Amino acid sequence: MSIAWRDAMCVGEQTIDDDHKHLIDLINAFEVAIAGKIDHKKVARVLLGLVEYTGEHFAREEELQLAIRYPYYESHRRSHRDVLKKLSEIVTEFTKAPEGPARDRMVRDLTQFLKEWLVDHIIQSDLRMKPYVLQMQAQKAEALRRKREAIAASQKAAGMEPHLDPLGKTAS
Repeated sequence: MSIAWRDAMCVGEQTIDDDHKHLIDLINAFEVAIAGKIDHKKVARVLLGLVEYTGEHFAREEELQLAIRYPYYESHRRSHRDVLKKLSEIVTEFTKAPEGPARDRMVRDLTQFLKEWLVDHIIQSDLRMKPYVLQMQAQKAEALRRKREAIAASQKAAGMEPHLDPLGKTAS
């Protein structure tokens, strides 16, 4: 059964949420590759893509955690390393295993692991970041509001017609 994205999985940062959606797509593609007769070449491609993208995702997520001053950064980072190590071991086991019933069983068991890991990763681990992400976004919005007010006040004090938006672009 495929994993479906739900709004309850949102951490509030579009890049990370998009990463999670793509990871779900990869795991669902893995599940399709093992439906019925297992397509081992497709399984290998999806696994390699999953490992590569997971590493990139973790780097983005850790960068965000540093930006939001996430207090659980170190433990989260260690769990990322553990998952990458586990995924790497899985790929190694898969490539070394001869085709046959044992390899097929391993691949089918892997699907459950991937689903549980991803859902646990998002729901139990990443959602803990959400309040920190929302706080950072609120701070950015407040800084932007103050900048707009400062620009408007300085233009008014100078006797100018307001003509700049907060990004310094000419208003239309």
